[in-house]
Amino acid sequence: MYIFRNKYYSVSLQPELQAIQFHWEKSHAEMTYEDFQEACCNFLGYGFEYQVKQLVIDVRNFQLSLPPEFPAWQQNEHYPRYYKLGIEKVAYIMPAVALDDAKEVEKTEGKFALKNFPSLEAAKAWLH
Repeated sequence: MYIFRNKYYSVSLQPELQAIQFHWEKSHAEMTYEDFQEACCNFLGYGFEYQVKQLVIDVRNFQLSLPPEFPAWQQNEHYPRYYKLGIEKVAYIMPAVALDDAKEVEKTEGKFALKNFPSLEAAKAWLH
């Protein structure tokens, strides 16, 4: 069930997983970095609204070039919102060719587990 959709991305509720799903649309490549940050914050806003504990992030269409300051923003500003929300698991859906190089994180105290998958079905199996 879509809860937000524009030409750049969509957010849908996955109630059976207690999750929200973020999907990049192909037209997102024309976004600015500020638009990207706003999209990430908007997505998490829905997490707070629906009190989810899991996130599904579909990056199979992702084409935006992120600036060098992105990792610091992610660690210092974005991930703390994950922790405040109490996110337990984050599943990234990505092209199979990117899986070998993708980072995965084990769950630790107060943090979330992050795994990467080639399909929504595989991600859902892990999130159950």
